[in-house]
Amino acid sequence: MATDQKHSNYLSEAESRLRQLSPEKLRVAVAIIAYLQKTEESQATEKLLNIPDFAEYFREVEQNDEKLENTASNHIASNEEVLQAYLAVEKKWEEVFLRLADS
Repeated sequence: MATDQKHSNYLSEAESRLRQLSPEKLRVAVAIIAYLQKTEESQATEKLLNIPDFAEYFREVEQNDEKLENTASNHIASNEEVLQAYLAVEKKWEEVFLRLADS
């Protein structure tokens, strides 16, 4: 809970400071924030891609999504088919999360 409070305090302070800036300086601040966000996303992506077999698991999940999208809309899967597909995807993601935790 303390971390949430710190986060909230930082957001409040940032908002207060941003409101005091001229439009030109505000534009620069937004660019800096965007850069920081992009850097953070890139680092997270890099960490994921460094996990052994992550890219393979990701491709498999994407292929499964494509198969679902290409399925005729009049085809209705049985509850068992849906459950098995869900469990397979859930297992893959669990493996990914475990590898991420180990890295």
